[in-house]
Amino acid sequence: MEGQAHRHPGRRHGDPRAGCGERVRRRPHRMAGRHSAHRLRVGPVKIVSDGSLIGRSAAVHECYCGEPDNLGVLQLTPEELHAALVAYHMAGWTVATHAIGDRAIDHVLDAIAEAQRRHPREVRHRIEHFAIASDEQVRRCADLGVIPVPQGVFISDFGDGILEAIGPERSAGTYRMRSLLDAGMIVPGSTDSPVSDANPLVSIHDLVNRVTGGGQDFAPAERVSVAEALTAYTYGSAYAVSREADLGRITPGRLADFVALSEDILAIDPAGIRDLHVTATVIGGEVVFERGEDSA
Repeated sequence: MEGQAHRHPGRRHGDPRAGCGERVRRRPHRMAGRHSAHRLRVGPVKIVSDGSLIGRSAAVHECYCGEPDNLGVLQLTPEELHAALVAYHMAGWTVATHAIGDRAIDHVLDAIAEAQRRHPREVRHRIEHFAIASDEQVRRCADLGVIPVPQGVFISDFGDGILEAIGPERSAGTYRMRSLLDAGMIVPGSTDSPVSDANPLVSIHDLVNRVTGGGQDFAPAERVSVAEALTAYTYGSAYAVSREADLGRITPGRLADFVALSEDILAIDPAGIRDLHVTATVIGGEVVFERGEDSA
C-alpha cells in the first residue's frame, strides 16, 4: 500500500488569491461549483496584509529590537485592505487574511468589523498566523467570530529568531493558544507548509511543549494539553473550513478519515510527540497507506 499512497491526495481546500480581482470577487459560487470535487474544494479568498517576524517585516506597533525605525511593512494600505475585505464579504466569500504583526491584526479586525456592520451574516473569516496578539485583540477576535490560525511548528522553527526580533515580553503574547481557547474560540491546527514541516505531529508537539529549536521556553503560559492540541488538528481544522458536520471526529455519520500512530499520543511523554510516526492512513473508510515493518 505504501507505494500507492501518491494516488490519494486527501482532502484539500484551495484559497483563490485576492489578486484574481473582479472575476473572483463577483463569481464565488460559480467558481466553487466548477472546481469542486469530492476531495478538492475552493476555500476562502486569501489576502496578505504584512510580512514575517523572522524577516522583521510583520507590521508592528513597537519597533523591532535594535531597529528603532523599523515597524515592518503593510502590503496594503488600511484603506485598500478595508475595501478589498468588505467587497469580498459583501459578495459572499469567506476571507483568510495573513496578519502576523499586531498593527496588521488591528487593521484586519477593523475591516472585518466594518464588513459585518455593513452586511451582517454568519461567516468564518480567518486571520492566518495571528502572531503578536494583545489580550484586547484576542477579545475582539472572539467577539467578531473570527478564527485565528496559529502555527505551533513556528515555535521550534523560528522561536529563537522571534525572541531576538521582538524580545521576551512581546514574545509572551506571540502564537498564543491557551488564551485563544480560554476566550471560547475553536482554533485549528496549522503548519503553513511548505514554509515549515507539514507533519502535524511536530506542530502538536510544539503547541504542547512550546520550546524553541535552541531549547528556550517560548510563551510557556500558552501551553495546551495534548488533547487540546489534538482537537485543534481534528475538529478545530474541520470547523475552520465549515466541514465539522462530516470531518474532524470519528462518529457515526462522519467520513472515516483517520490515522493510526506508532504509540498512544495521549499516553506517552509529551516530549516525544514529534518522534511518533503514522503507521496507517484511512480516507473515506479506505486504507490508502500502511507502513511496512522495515520502514523507518
